[in-house]
Formats: sequence, structure tokens, C-alpha cells
Amino acid sequence: MTHQIFESFLSDLETHGNDSEKTEVEQYHVDCWATCKAVKTSLKKLEVAEECIRQSYRFSPNEHEMAEYIEFHIENYLIRSRSVYDRALIFTNYLCDIQMAKDSVTHISITTNRKVEKLGLNNALKKINKACAIYRLERNGVVHHDRYSNQELEWVDTARKAKLILNGEIESIGLYDEVIEQNTAIVIIKHLDEFSESTRKIVESVNSFLDLALPVYETHARKT
Repeated sequence: MTHQIFESFLSDLETHGNDSEKTEVEQYHVDCWATCKAVKTSLKKLEVAEECIRQSYRFSPNEHEMAEYIEFHIENYLIRSRSVYDRALIFTNYLCDIQMAKDSVTHISITTNRKVEKLGLNNALKKINKACAIYRLERNGVVHHDRYSNQELEWVDTARKAKLILNGEIESIGLYDEVIEQNTAIVIIKHLDEFSESTRKIVESVNSFLDLALPVYETHARKT
């Protein structure tokens, strides 16, 4: 993700001297750049998570553990999809100079803050929240119950473990290698299609938010 706001950050950071002691405005430049960069990095990690799902079958050391490797990378995407919003909230805390401790930054504390409301950022943040909450139930299942549940993936896991137990003689129970491979590919493709669309919506909502954040940053950053 490339947004014009990063050009503004760079322009301001280039004006800094080599002194270790920064002025209040210079520290504002650094804090906004660093926390907004964290948002950008979290979006990049979503793309990496998708690529890991795409290549997950290559990571498995053997056939019977393949579904577990696919599951692991699916869970990674689910968890990271939420982290984008968490980082957007932290960035907003610095952008609006709220000066709240990081561990106190929450959806409620930021979106109901007077500065955020006055600057018209709360609705844009809520749109990011909505985009990042598509897989809220699935993510909570992973975080709180340590498991992602998907019937098609469970079938693949069962079929591959049955092949191991039967020493490859799966025709006796009506299974065939072609079917197992096809169903494995279907699981990966379906998740990639869904996650790619989810990522697109998240990126779109973040860019819309940064469009509003840019004039807020530039107004505050030019103060002397």
C-alpha cells in the first residue's frame, strides 16, 4: 500500500537535525510515521499470509500433515486481519495527539474521543473496524479455543490420515488420490478467494481513512 501521507512523513522527517533531543513537533512526525508504517506493514502481512496459504501444501513435510499446515496459515490470516484495525487505532492516538497510553487504546476510547469526532475520523475508523470484523467469529474461535473449524478441511485431514493408516491402500474404503488432491486444492482456492476479497475491502477502508488523516497530520505537523 502506497499513500500520499507517507510522502508527507518523509518530507517532514528530512527536516530533522542530527540532535538526539527532538522538538515536540519533530516527535509528532516520528510517532505518526512509525505508527502509520505499522498499519502499512500489517496490510503487507495480510498479503504474505495469503501467499502462505497458496503455498501451504509445499510446507508440509509429509502428506498426512498437510491439512494441519493449511489450517495453520488460514488461522494466521484470520488473526492478522484484525490486527490492521488495532494498529489504525494506535496511529489515530498519535495523529490526533490524544496522548493515551498504548494499552488504553481501544475501539471505544478512540472512536468516542472528542478530538477524533471533531476531526471527522470516527466514521472512517468504524469502516475499517467493519472490514476487519468479517471473520470475527472465526478469529475468536482460533484465539479462545485454539482451533479453526472447517468441514471441508476436516475431510481433507481425515482422508490423508486414513491413507497413512492404510499404507496408501485407500481404494478399499472408496477413496482415491485424485479426489483427495482435488479437494485439497478446492479448500485452498476457496479460502484464497474469500481472503483476497476481504483484504481488498480492508485496504480500501484504510486508504479512505488515510485520505482524511492526511490534512489532519499536515495541519498539526506544521505547527511551530
